[in-house]
Amino acid sequence: MFKRGMTILLGASLLSACGASDIEVIQLDYIEKQWNVESYTKEGEIVQIDETKEVLMACEGERTTELKGDITVYQTVFAGRKGVVPYMDPYSMKVVTYLEGDERYAVCRESYTNQFVAQKIDSFPTFVNTNEGIEVQHLPRVEQAATMEQNNLLKADFAEIDGNRITPFLHTLLEIQPALFGELEIELGDKTTRHPIVQFEPRGIEMPTPQFAIGYDEKTLQPYTLYSFDRQYFMQRSFKFADMDDYESMENQGFEELSVDTIVEPGELKEGEAVPLYSFHYIKDGEPVTETMTMRYISGTLLKEGEEPASIYEDWMHDSEKRPRVVAHRKPFDENALTYPDFIDISTEESEQVMEVLKEAEPVGRKGEPADYRYLTLTEGWKGQEFEISYKQRSKKLDIYLTDPLRDQTFKLSSKGAEVFLDIFPEYKES
Repeated sequence: MFKRGMTILLGASLLSACGASDIEVIQLDYIEKQWNVESYTKEGEIVQIDETKEVLMACEGERTTELKGDITVYQTVFAGRKGVVPYMDPYSMKVVTYLEGDERYAVCRESYTNQFVAQKIDSFPTFVNTNEGIEVQHLPRVEQAATMEQNNLLKADFAEIDGNRITPFLHTLLEIQPALFGELEIELGDKTTRHPIVQFEPRGIEMPTPQFAIGYDEKTLQPYTLYSFDRQYFMQRSFKFADMDDYESMENQGFEELSVDTIVEPGELKEGEAVPLYSFHYIKDGEPVTETMTMRYISGTLLKEGEEPASIYEDWMHDSEKRPRVVAHRKPFDENALTYPDFIDISTEESEQVMEVLKEAEPVGRKGEPADYRYLTLTEGWKGQEFEISYKQRSKKLDIYLTDPLRDQTFKLSSKGAEVFLDIFPEYKES
């Protein structure tokens, strides 16, 4: 046993002396087959994009915090991750928009956030069609809708709330020319709504001018904001205000005998300026009340170097995507999620242990017999790596080998590393 141990140590020393042990085992990169990348034509038709890695690498360079000049949006690309197993990476998507002002830009957003990163680029990828584009203003505009559009509002699709039909005030219909990116919030009196009514982001798709109106549920006496991107289906939202400790009380208050006057002056919405839209008239506690509803445009900001996007989900969703995940599987991942029992999934804590064990593996010039669960896929954030697992049964232990097929390089786990690996993946003992 002592001689065998000395042989192993001497072999490792020789490899180190030759510089072989300087080879890093873990070299994470984008695994293109784990992603589906699509774009849309100006008319909204789906187009498949083959340059997966180029899209995923967008906005990884030096950032810019200003988009200068008159902006033309050419194309928006969506990269969605295909989880190796069904429940992995449910929120992984990257949205990249290519646009041009005084310079060429790529603007990126990830699915867990509504904040953007931008980068100046020397040239557009070959799949970007610069023959057609959509001009987008830096600031939004609000206009009162034509009478015909108001009448069409009666034919629009509204979801019922608890079985109650929302009735729109036709004369409140407004058209809102979108801004490049930012959001619109509304206030009633001195109360700001808890959530913005819409968030703008650059998209290379030509769509109808969005519409906004006020609706009313005559049974519950509740008003609703109505917003439509396509002039057919309207999303409705009840009034919930950010500065109320118990915002449910406002929902239950009721706006008895509500009537609404449209008082907006058509024009551009300046950054941060409260623009009057409507006058609300209703009865509260037996007394008449008049309040003004205003709209305010809040411009989006581009993240600076070193700033991390804020998550719009619970913290664990974002963190779980960043932490390592390791999956062992019988068949290679072929762009369709693996199915049980052909894979072994482990916890993020166990995955971190496996990653540490792999880092200590030594390069060797041989491999063993293919294991039943032959493949091992690592993911950390949006990058990953794939190995092929083989083994060699010795008298009192099992040697574990990992081959990186991209480099045609095999690594062998240390004796201690193999013990940890087999404790986490006991299925390999049964190979």
